[in-house]
Amino acid sequence: MSLSESEIERYQRQLLVDGWDQEKLKRARVLIVGTGGLGGVSATYLAAAGVGHLRLCDRDTVERSNLNRQILFAADDIGRPKAALAAKKISRHNPEIQVEAIADALTESTARDLASGCDLIIDGLDNHSDRLILNKTACARHLPFVYGAVDEWMGQVSFFHPPQTACLACLLPRDISNRGPIPVYGAMPGVIGSLQATLALRYLLTGENPMTNTLLIFRSDTMNFESVSFEKRPECVVCGTS
Repeated sequence: MSLSESEIERYQRQLLVDGWDQEKLKRARVLIVGTGGLGGVSATYLAAAGVGHLRLCDRDTVERSNLNRQILFAADDIGRPKAALAAKKISRHNPEIQVEAIADALTESTARDLASGCDLIIDGLDNHSDRLILNKTACARHLPFVYGAVDEWMGQVSFFHPPQTACLACLLPRDISNRGPIPVYGAMPGVIGSLQATLALRYLLTGENPMTNTLLIFRSDTMNFESVSFEKRPECVVCGTS
C-alpha cells in the first residue's frame, strides 16, 4: 500500500524518524472505545500519525460537564452524539484515513464485533467494568490492549497482550467503579491519552511492547513517573490458561 504525494507531504517530518514505516501504519486498524478525555486524545494523535482505519465507539452524547477535559467537543456540541462528532472532526483533520463511528453500548457481544478485523484496542473508558469487558475481548481475540485511567492528580497506563503478558484482570480483577464521578482535570487525560497513542504507534510499527507486566504511574502533583511491576496470575479467569 504505497503513499500518495499528499501523504508523503503530510507525514514528511515523521518519515524522518528512524525505523518509521508509514505504509505499515496506513494498513493498521485500531479500535478506540470511548471518545472523551482519553480516547479523544489518543484518536486524534493516531489520526494525525496516519493510522489507516480508526473505529470509534461511544454511545454517549456530549454534556456540559465533559468540556473541561474532552477537547474534541465544544459548547455547541452539547446533546449531540460523541462518536459521530469525533469521527467528523478527526476526518476533517486527516481526510487521508478512514474513521468509523459506532454508537452501540458496550457488551461482551458487541465488543467481539467491534474488535473484529482490528490490530489493537485502546481503552478510552471511564469505568472499570467496561474495561474488563474490553480486556476479556482482547484476550479472546489475542489482540494487544492499551489501558489508561485517571483519578485526580494521578494517571496510569499499561499494555496487555496475553499470553506474552498478564491481562488487566490479573492486575485489577474486580469492578472498582462504584464510587461515583471520578475527579479529573483536563490536562491529566491529555497526558495519559498521549502515552496510550505513543504505545499504540510503537507496537503498530515494531510489534514490540516496552511495558511487559509494567504499570506506568504519573503523579502530576509531584511531576513524577513510577514504574510498578506485576505478574501474570495463573488462576486468572480471563488469561490464566493463555
